[in-house]
Amino acid sequence: MQEKKYIKLKENILTEILDNGLKVVMIPKPEYHKTFAVITTPFGALDQKFQINNDVPITIPAGTAHFLEHKLFEKENSDAFTRFGELGADANAFTNAYQTSYLFSTTKNLKLSLTHLLDFVQAPYFSEKTVAKEQGIIGQEIQMYDDDPNWAVYMGLLDLMYPGSPLAADIAGTESTIAQITPDLLYSIHRAFYQPNQLTLQIVGHFDPDDILKTIADNQATKSIETVDVHRFEMPINQPKDTTVIKKFDVSRPKIALGIRLNESKVTGSQATKWVLAADILSDLLFGEQTDWYQNLYNKGIIDTEFETSFDLLRNYQFASFFSETTEYEALTLAIQSQITHYKSALDGKKLEFESLRRATLGEGIQRLNSLESIALRGDDVLHGTNLFDKIMLLQDLTYNDILEVAEKIYNGTNLQRFILQK
Repeated sequence: MQEKKYIKLKENILTEILDNGLKVVMIPKPEYHKTFAVITTPFGALDQKFQINNDVPITIPAGTAHFLEHKLFEKENSDAFTRFGELGADANAFTNAYQTSYLFSTTKNLKLSLTHLLDFVQAPYFSEKTVAKEQGIIGQEIQMYDDDPNWAVYMGLLDLMYPGSPLAADIAGTESTIAQITPDLLYSIHRAFYQPNQLTLQIVGHFDPDDILKTIADNQATKSIETVDVHRFEMPINQPKDTTVIKKFDVSRPKIALGIRLNESKVTGSQATKWVLAADILSDLLFGEQTDWYQNLYNKGIIDTEFETSFDLLRNYQFASFFSETTEYEALTLAIQSQITHYKSALDGKKLEFESLRRATLGEGIQRLNSLESIALRGDDVLHGTNLFDKIMLLQDLTYNDILEVAEKIYNGTNLQRFILQK
């Protein structure tokens, strides 16, 4: 068992890889009463084509990862959620662009809950009948999202920046794509991406590591799961076709999303996490509520408290984005473009402001250490191999020069793309 100590944070992480490849990450917190566990596969909405053992490549319709997440809970004669309830555990699951996770929290019956988590995730059951039923349920969910203007403007921006890409496809898919899902497809995906060497089980909270590890190892020893070679195909990333797209939608005020698509970079690991941390602080320095830029636009009624910025680094997709609800979207576009064009002068002399924001962000990160769920889920474990503790340590070492370097990567010579929803 490997141990990694974060001396400054007074935190320890224990890691063991079992004989079948299952990675177990344990963070004991004996002072807590609750325990949180999550099992994750690095399979999400971005995965749209794969191959098992050099066999015929398999295409994955948009929405399949999310669909599979739903279906795994349903067995032939039982429901995994019901069993968690009987054990006194609260369970959930989620799918995003790059992972699918199944989780629970509990104050009792930890061993039984853990073995149940492993059992239902590793033993799939799909049939034509249950797949057809789920297609109807998720079809209704898709229609609900289609009517949500906030989701529509976000997805519209992604499709504008990355037309026809997996990133621009809704995580839930469309009614036509989920209609292509079959039991055989789900079994093939489970065979590839839910085999033990693709899974990571993380446990945080009140437990004895040796005892829990034995429970997990004993559970896995009872199972005979085939190991297969998996090859993912990276889908081509198309170049943008338009600078601005306006779509009609039932909104009281226009919703606008602006984006900066970065050139593909090979930045990975802790360096990638450092980029994201720096980009978030950079965004506050240039566009945050405390800036003259923000206050000027706010006082003129060009923006309100709904104005947001973000930076994402997802495999080959790297972009900054801005969201607002305003009738003055031309003025807002010009203001954002001007701030980007003059980012060097806007950042000049802002070292003290940077340090204040860095300390505030660091404080928020340390505060999250009080939450078992945050420890397990607020890291970049799947994307970049960095956990919440790593992120805090990177924040602690972040410098003003790091901010300037990232600003150069994001804003130098870049142009805005714009997606608008209006009546």
